[in-house]
Amino acid sequence: MKTIKQWLLTATLMCGLAFTASCTKDGDVIYQTDPADQASTAPLVSVIYDPNALGDRGYNDLIYQGVENAARKNGLRTMQISPATVDEGLAYLQFLFEALGAMDDTVRRLVVVAAASYDDYLRKNSSLLESSPNTNLLYLETETPLAGKGSTLYLNYYGAMYEAGAISPIEATDVLLVGANPHVKTVTDAMQGYTDGFQASPVAIEGQREKKLVTAWLSDQVSGGFTLADSSAIRLMVTQEWMSDRHLLVPICGGSISSFRRIIEMFDIYDFVGIDCPTVSAHCNFSIVKHIDRAVQQCIEQWLSPEGMPKHQTFGLADGYTGVEIHPYNEDSKLRFSKWLSNDLQQRIHQEAIRKEAEYGK
Repeated sequence: MKTIKQWLLTATLMCGLAFTASCTKDGDVIYQTDPADQASTAPLVSVIYDPNALGDRGYNDLIYQGVENAARKNGLRTMQISPATVDEGLAYLQFLFEALGAMDDTVRRLVVVAAASYDDYLRKNSSLLESSPNTNLLYLETETPLAGKGSTLYLNYYGAMYEAGAISPIEATDVLLVGANPHVKTVTDAMQGYTDGFQASPVAIEGQREKKLVTAWLSDQVSGGFTLADSSAIRLMVTQEWMSDRHLLVPICGGSISSFRRIIEMFDIYDFVGIDCPTVSAHCNFSIVKHIDRAVQQCIEQWLSPEGMPKHQTFGLADGYTGVEIHPYNEDSKLRFSKWLSNDLQQRIHQEAIRKEAEYGK
């Protein structure tokens, strides 16, 4: 049985599909009706995220920004949905598929799914959209194309993570690598890339101790680990046994990064690596970036074009959609990086990371 909140959000979705949706937020659905044009025929892009995903100051917020950038540039309507639970998100997705499959107007509609939590439903039900020629689907961050209607996109993080792992000994030889859960391929590829780069690092720092890498998972559920209580973050960090007094956290865990960052900046116990976008902090001297905003915007513009979206696309380090950005916060950090990471060494590591990414998974 639906809750009152679910009934209200279902009504909102129906209004969004029929009229216009855009940039204000009411509850969990970002939408706005246009009183001047209640029968708008502008293309509509609807996005469904993982539970409570928006506001992570990283990956999901970048997707949101990419969608809104495409909307402003191309005169689109948008509806962006960040549910409270996986079940709620699945209910929204089921409603969208059923409603869109029955649409017989000429309005172009694109559903963007930004969560592996709904993988099973998508693969079993994407054919529901085949009866609607003006509707399409974009499923983000999967290497496996959909059998039915829809396109898929994968941004390979392995190479950028490999490069980051290879330069990390400049920052610290004790590293805590934290993943949200072992069931999301983008997370596991990133974890493996960082591990491989760290272990193969050509950086040789005089007097530095033997390297130590500890890997931890926050959850065993496909939708778990992307949010975390501060107390759990503290417990994970302070219970480690390190060999030196400089420790580095690499958090590949979505919104949980915020909890780790708060604790680090409060107690000054680690440095950390920024994930998905450059991070400004006295404890963060380099970031691993993923330009999912640019990739999503490009897919939307492909969808609008006469050629349409390709069935599947993969981008990575060689394409410039992922990378490492070094941004030392103070003079000591700048001196440390400049001493141990020459331009020549940095370029050699970068090219090796591109080569490793191309080989990975073959």
